[in-house]
Amino acid sequence: MSMSNIPDITPNISLTKDEAVNLILASIGMEGLSLAHLLNAEAEKVQYALGTLSTANDTASSLEEILDTNASVNTMLRDVIKQQLLLSLNLEDLLDYAGIVNDTALEEPEVGEPPITFPETTGPETDQPVVSGPYVDTSTDSTTDDTTNNTTTDAN
Repeated sequence: MSMSNIPDITPNISLTKDEAVNLILASIGMEGLSLAHLLNAEAEKVQYALGTLSTANDTASSLEEILDTNASVNTMLRDVIKQQLLLSLNLEDLLDYAGIVNDTALEEPEVGEPPITFPETTGPETDQPVVSGPYVDTSTDSTTDDTTNNTTTDAN
């Protein structure tokens, strides 16, 4: 028996750190997109089994077929969740490697934090500051009486 003859392959690939990070980010994004397509296919499988998909001709499957479909979809969803968890870990590792600020800058504000105000910006009809932010109640109109400095609220 002879040894296999493997040619000496030395590819010259030179990437900067930023280019490598961008390629890996694109890879993670594409894999996430493929997982979304898998989830959509599983949703269509359930719709077909229930007879609600337009191509199902309004014919539902038997109870046994629906239960089999449900078990199959459940298995696939578990696998997709596992893969998504791995992708999330890969993304965290990549962000740490790249020196990018991790998810702390992307966190939602805590409930109870005051709304963000911009004093230099005034509303169109008044000289009152415009208040904006994720927890601002826009369902009421507030007006201020300049003579007494009392604020009244009218519900819409």
